[in-house]
Amino acid sequence: MKNLLIVIAISTFFSCSNTDEIDELNFTLIAGLEFSIFNAQNEDLLNPGNPNHLNTDDIRLFYVINGESQEFFKGNLDNPRGYLIGEHEGIYRIGIYLNHAETEDRPITYIQWNNNIETDTIEVSYRKIQHAVIQETIWLNGEQIWEIGDNTSDPYFVLEK
Repeated sequence: MKNLLIVIAISTFFSCSNTDEIDELNFTLIAGLEFSIFNAQNEDLLNPGNPNHLNTDDIRLFYVINGESQEFFKGNLDNPRGYLIGEHEGIYRIGIYLNHAETEDRPITYIQWNNNIETDTIEVSYRKIQHAVIQETIWLNGEQIWEIGDNTSDPYFVLEK
């Protein structure tokens, strides 16, 4: 799991612009979250072997920037839609690149899971220090689900859909 978060952090790092002339080789950005998704029958909805799995081609991320919702798509990235799905200890997880816009106090990321517009809302507070932006607290649909230093090293949450 740590490898997945490292990939997310590095991918997000390379997607940043260099408008402030920051020494990118010495800059750290931690802005990611992982989910496993199960239904009421405890079926892994990210497992492509499950006949009831989510169509991952339909998943879209939207970042709220300056009050406007913008779909995340960066064609130059390995994961241009802002997420990565992988297996961890027999359970599939989705890693999400979270909005870290400097213009927002608590940047919002919307995850649209399918064409039926089923959407979850993630808000994040960040600690911004010289050469680093680090997520401190994460809320899912208004409920706090993770905080730095809460005895979990990686932000991970199980969703039921």
